[in-house]
Amino acid sequence: MIKPFFIKFNVLYLGGLFLALLFLAALSLSARPPFGDSFFWKTKYLDGMVIAAVYMFLLILALLSWFFSLWKTWKLTKSDSVTNRTRLLAFGWLIGAPVFFFFTAIYWLSAMRLITDFLVTVL
Repeated sequence: MIKPFFIKFNVLYLGGLFLALLFLAALSLSARPPFGDSFFWKTKYLDGMVIAAVYMFLLILALLSWFFSLWKTWKLTKSDSVTNRTRLLAFGWLIGAPVFFFFTAIYWLSAMRLITDFLVTVL
């Protein structure tokens, strides 16, 4: 019962939100040097304030989704004891992955800038 929810929601949906947030953060970071402050830069096709608003909306959505996935995973891994193998693996992923991304965020942004630097120079 946990496997379809865990893969569909926790991995695909939250992973998709992570990639969208990473793309917007890298785009904002890439646009900072040529166009000024990351929140107020503006080009013919891109506006930094719009990107910041979308970023904040997705960040709030991702945080609420993460809390929902914690709650739903706790409910789906019921057992006689508080800790079991399935629950430890699921929560290890749900708590460990964000901690890993937090401590390696600059490397993720650097990798995504390979794509977004091209977009900023073209626009």
